[in-house]
Formats: sequence, structure tokens, C-alpha cells
Amino acid sequence: MTKNLNLVYEVSVIILNYNGLHLLSECLDSLREQVFRDFEVIFVDNGSSDGSVAFVTENYPEVSIVENRKNLGFGEGNNVGIRLARGKYIALLNNDTKPHTEWLQRLFEAAERSPETFGMWASKILFYDNPDTIDTAGHLMYPDGLNIGRGRGELDQGQYDREEEVFFPSGCAALYLKKMLDEIGYFDPDFFAYGDDTEIGLRARLAGWECLFVPSSVVYHKYSATSGRYSQFKVFLIERNRIWVLVKYFHLRY
Repeated sequence: MTKNLNLVYEVSVIILNYNGLHLLSECLDSLREQVFRDFEVIFVDNGSSDGSVAFVTENYPEVSIVENRKNLGFGEGNNVGIRLARGKYIALLNNDTKPHTEWLQRLFEAAERSPETFGMWASKILFYDNPDTIDTAGHLMYPDGLNIGRGRGELDQGQYDREEEVFFPSGCAALYLKKMLDEIGYFDPDFFAYGDDTEIGLRARLAGWECLFVPSSVVYHKYSATSGRYSQFKVFLIERNRIWVLVKYFHLRY
């Protein structure tokens, strides 16, 4: 992980941050411990006021830092990183996660052996505080525009330990083919937060791209550690964006 601008990487890992100083050391240390090494880290800060940028600058010199003047939200914040990325693949990773040491290697290996129709790869995401419990094993989609993590809340007993096609990955820990993103467009900035990964997953699907679930690629997630579990604004965004997805992609039933 160097800053040599002449290099092209296999993977660009984008970490979006907004006042997540208390989360960064574990997440970034976990990236230093990755078995797979051919990647760059792009840290996109959405106008934090908690010293996040200074902390990363001082302690992680290998990381490329982008400072946004204000909170651009999940979609546009990640778009900033994607535009600067020099990897064949784009890996999104929440700042409130701890990826297993083989997380990126397993995703990359799966991507490299996937048929050309695949442009998305989903990690197995487990709850950080309950690592035997599934947060997301790929995403499912309902006709009302709502998506839900496959297996969410289930005890992980190997029931999702097979590589198989799923609808789309969670943006918490996902791999995208950069070529695909360049073709279909990046995240819709109007969503701001929540449902962004649903919208782009549907858009990719409609363009003919598929998604593979990679159970050996494991990430531990501190659920809603960044945004908080409950707030009126969060509820508003989730419901508004669900309706936007419904109107944009689902035909009305008579």
C-alpha cells in the first residue's frame, strides 16, 4: 500500500468516514493485516469534526486521504473515492467493521475466477458483538422496495457456506468491478444514506450484471456504530429511499 501515483492496483479499498475516530484504529489495523497486499486504501472523510483526518494522517501514512468540506452522504462520499481509485476492483468497507485477515484475498480470488457476467461480490457479514450471528449473507429484495440481509439474525451454522448467486451485496463490505461501475454509473447521490447499495445493485442487475456471495470472505460489523441505531432522520431516509427504489424500478400492480 503505497502512494505511488504511477501504480495500478488490483483493488482500491474505500473507507467512508464521518466522525468515526473511535472506530478507525481497529478497521485500518485490520487492513494492514490483510493477507492480500495488492491494494490501495482511500479514506474519504465527510467533513468530520472529531480529528479523524489528523489521526489517519499521523498513524497511517500509507492511506490516501480525501477531505470533503461537508457530509456528502454515503453515495456521493463513495463516488469521490471511486473517481480517484486506480484499482481493477472497488472494495467498499464501512469504518465500523473488522475484516478477517483473508477478507480481501477471498473476494479477489472469487472475482478473478467468476464468469464475465459477474460484477459484484458479497462478503459474509457477522455481528461484531455476536460473531456467531449473521448480519448479512448477501441481500434479498422484496416487491415493496425493501431489502433485507439474507440470514439476518440467524446463528451461523454453515447454512450459507456455499458460493452462490445472490441479488446484490451489502455496501458495508462489497466488491465491485470498476468496469461495471464505469458502465452503469456510480451511486445515486440523492439517496444520501440507506438504500444506496440497493439502487446500484438493481441498476447493475438490469444492465445484465450478476452478484456472487463469497462466504469465506468474512467481516465483523459493529451495526450502526457510525450512524446510530435509531433516529428520526434515519427512519425518514430508510422509508423515503425505499419508496424511491419502488417508484424507480418496480412496475405498478393493478
